[in-house]
Amino acid sequence: MRTVRDIAPTRRDTLRLGAGSLLGGLVGEGLWPARARAGGRATPRGTARFAIIVEAAGAISHVDTFDFKEDAGTQADFDVREVRNGLYIPYRLFPKLSGMMDRVAIVRTFKSHEVVHFRGEYYTRAGRPLNPAQAAEIPPVGTVVAAELEPQRRESDTFPTFVTCNLRNLALPSGLYHPKFSGLDIDAGAGAGSVTASGEALALLEERFRLLGDLERAVQKELGGRGPQMSAFRTFQEEAFHVLGDPRWPEALALDDAEKERYGDNSVGRGCLMARNLVVADAGTRYVHVKHAGWDHHKRIYDHEARSNHYRHCNDLDRALSSLLTDLESTPSPRDRSRTMLDETIVVVPTEFGRVPGALNLVGGRHHYNEVYIGLFAGGGVKGGTIIGRTDAAGEHALETGWKYRMQPKTENIVASVYSALGIDWLKEVTNTPSRRVYRFVDPLGATEPCIADEIAELFA
Repeated sequence: MRTVRDIAPTRRDTLRLGAGSLLGGLVGEGLWPARARAGGRATPRGTARFAIIVEAAGAISHVDTFDFKEDAGTQADFDVREVRNGLYIPYRLFPKLSGMMDRVAIVRTFKSHEVVHFRGEYYTRAGRPLNPAQAAEIPPVGTVVAAELEPQRRESDTFPTFVTCNLRNLALPSGLYHPKFSGLDIDAGAGAGSVTASGEALALLEERFRLLGDLERAVQKELGGRGPQMSAFRTFQEEAFHVLGDPRWPEALALDDAEKERYGDNSVGRGCLMARNLVVADAGTRYVHVKHAGWDHHKRIYDHEARSNHYRHCNDLDRALSSLLTDLESTPSPRDRSRTMLDETIVVVPTEFGRVPGALNLVGGRHHYNEVYIGLFAGGGVKGGTIIGRTDAAGEHALETGWKYRMQPKTENIVASVYSALGIDWLKEVTNTPSRRVYRFVDPLGATEPCIADEIAELFA
């Protein structure tokens, strides 16, 4: 006979909340509802119901991939092909995506405030540079999405609105928001298909949960100053309890061997497959962030013998992303059969910055470079086949920003575009923060220079 004790270790090993996320509300319960007001005239598009972010953590070499430049670092086996009008891609690196670029938009002129990884990853997930004075209040983008879309949740929505994959202890806490809007980080390689409770095990779980409630009420007066934190933990327990008994949850996290082979049995393949399952289930999850780590190739970037190199990482991303786009495109929307899940899901591949153009360095790699870098977009109202921005012959500087502003777009503009696609006013401001500093969904005050607090309208059809 299975007991709750039999279930719990599996769940702990499979579902990991990032450090600090569980009790991440800055003032115990955190702010809910947050007092948000319009900070300007924004007209969100609302072209997507879901967002999937596939973070290329460590930085893709832009000049070897989607802003290809032939230089001293170009490898003889790249097999560079023109896949669309004027778009050249190394077929050796992206054999599948090369044939799908009519579904994908490329921005080639992003500029980053950051040039080191810890700050770069934070920037990608929080949508703004790291400011130690405010870091405790700043939520990740997914938390803002979860809070904004909370009124749209249905009674049948048991899945967390915000789910991450592969972040582990690097997940950001919910900042000024209530911990209920934290991201739930999932280890997709930990046998998630076994996470369920049914029959006698579910009855035991329900009884234990009832007894836990009785115990908490009995000792409530003794909690003293720990009350808000315990309440936040209780919120997590309740949501975990509801999702544990939902048969759709293990189905969404079950990764079939044949599908793992198609997507790639690696971190980005399993993450994209899990993301597909979560949005297709349409059970409450609206924002999925998948981390694809390991792109930081300062040496041996194109050494086939190296344990980690750009060949392997590009091929892994190629297989995972092409499979994700294909599956979403072939799956009808459960709400509107004339639309596909790709029509309802914006898919974004951001990275922290680029890599130094030109010849490889003395150890056969490329160092960090933040003056220009690329981002990929698809689905959710995005106009496929679009190329935004133009760089010089070396890939060192932007010649044309590609959008209506002279300033180069930045990560803040990726965030604004995702908010817009999801129907969220990216110019909103939260005024009742603990520090009394206004929190702007998109902050125009960058770390090294201002940025434009606007969506990239040129991305959308």
